[in-house]
Amino acid sequence: MNSEQMKQFEKAKQLSIENKWRDAAAIFLDLRDQVDDEKIIMGATKALYNSNQFKLAYQVAVQSAQVFANDLDFLVQVCLKAQHFISTRALILRYPEEVVNKLLPLVQETESKYRQEFKATVQNQLRAFYHLGDYPLVEQQKRLLAADQLPLADFIVGAKFLLRDPFTQQLVKADILNILQQIKCQEKIAMLCIDEKEHQVIPAKLPTAYQNSLIIECQKILKAQLEQTDPQILRALLIQLDLQSILLNPLIDEVITDPSEWVKVMLKRATTGEYSSENKHIIHWQKKLNKFIDKLQ
Repeated sequence: MNSEQMKQFEKAKQLSIENKWRDAAAIFLDLRDQVDDEKIIMGATKALYNSNQFKLAYQVAVQSAQVFANDLDFLVQVCLKAQHFISTRALILRYPEEVVNKLLPLVQETESKYRQEFKATVQNQLRAFYHLGDYPLVEQQKRLLAADQLPLADFIVGAKFLLRDPFTQQLVKADILNILQQIKCQEKIAMLCIDEKEHQVIPAKLPTAYQNSLIIECQKILKAQLEQTDPQILRALLIQLDLQSILLNPLIDEVITDPSEWVKVMLKRATTGEYSSENKHIIHWQKKLNKFIDKLQ
């Protein structure tokens, strides 16, 4: 921070001491737009929280969640005041068991009170989530983001329905599955996958798309072939591989039967626009996946 920014920072601190939280928040937020500093982010979040601007406090906090590594209790309070129950669970479940045992009951208690006090709101939120498949991709993604404010039991009800709904976009299904993995859902759930068949999955026992050993192997092959010779194509193909893995999960092991050949087909198409391989299984899946990916671009 330069001298003028330091002056503003000290002013915001003093306003916080005087419990003039809204004035302090305005200064901290202005500084946050100018300087990337953990003290400013922490100050802004606390000032917003104490002036009851919970949604904005949440937005500031989650964009820099690492700042609160030593004050997880406060971060959880911010998330719960903004009624983001699902992502709060995912956040807590990344930590050791003693932290989970301490903080998860707080989420459960807050959810329970919210359901009792705002029954109509929860019903409306669930209805909006449930009918997600009636809309185009962008609106589906918005409704999934909004469902973060559903209590767990209601979110699971909606998620189960949407994973079987043929009108839920495949990318959105992948996002729902990823959320269920993050919150360590132990239920066996039916999912209509990209092969247009239902598969039974237990999200907590399923590796995320990025953790799959076959995807990691494909990444290694791509980097070995292109890192030194064509980093631009490498970046594009790694992004494409990420999207493929997201769309394929939980079928990655069934589809990518030969990582070397999979990468060879990707590279051939990227450089010539053609599909070339004696492995008809890989050609079929590359075409199917790229049809989905092309629609996203």
